[in-house]
Amino acid sequence: MSDLVFKVPQELRRGNKRHNEEQSVAQGADIIRLMCRNFGIADFGAYSVLDVGCGCKLVQAILDRKFPIGHYTGVDVFPDLIRFLQASVADPRFSFHVYDVHNEMYNPQGEPLSANTTLPIAEHSIDFICLFSVFTHLAPHDYTAMLQMLRRYIKPNGKILFSLFVNELTPGGMGHLDKYNKDWETAGKGRLEQHKEAFVQAAKAAGPPDFLDFYPTQPLKCALYSREYALRLVENTRWEVESLNDPEECIQHYMICKPV
Repeated sequence: MSDLVFKVPQELRRGNKRHNEEQSVAQGADIIRLMCRNFGIADFGAYSVLDVGCGCKLVQAILDRKFPIGHYTGVDVFPDLIRFLQASVADPRFSFHVYDVHNEMYNPQGEPLSANTTLPIAEHSIDFICLFSVFTHLAPHDYTAMLQMLRRYIKPNGKILFSLFVNELTPGGMGHLDKYNKDWETAGKGRLEQHKEAFVQAAKAAGPPDFLDFYPTQPLKCALYSREYALRLVENTRWEVESLNDPEECIQHYMICKPV
């Protein structure tokens, strides 16, 4: 029986650990430690955090593992989850909001995302912004729009960290990234017939394409970027790339940027 302090019904949980709540919380705890390490802080006790596409993983980890938090704002396109969190988390350090923006995979009927999309929070009020498994499902135009939109909410000395799929083999990387690349290499031999032609054409080019919607029958299940294009898309968003980091056990490739 689970000993978790705060539980979320399975039908409201998403992600690769959604069927094992304790593993999901453990992964959330690892991600919080990773963020603190990369941001150069001991904990979030004195800071405000905006978690876009929040799900429930970090909320549960903070509550279960008693991580310090100044203020946590979670926004998500999943209204049932947000309503549950609003009703169930009475702690004043937390606030939750629905943002009804379009995503081909998770919210196809939502409003188009743009640089002018607004969130119900004060501008320039957030120390750290994080997005996990969000850019992994964004097409290039939404990649830049998301960064442009979020730039308004960060404090001058704040930072943003987001995970993404980068089309390259990385020693020690997560297994499914290796699988994608192995599938790429062998597509011309008869595998992945549904998008074999795209793979074959890309294999003839001088490296991977800038962007590939990897599973055509499941739009944006895997938004796969070349390293060069992932970095280039940050230009002119008023963010500056600090690092594009290799995968770790709890995360895909991840990028850290600061406002300029």
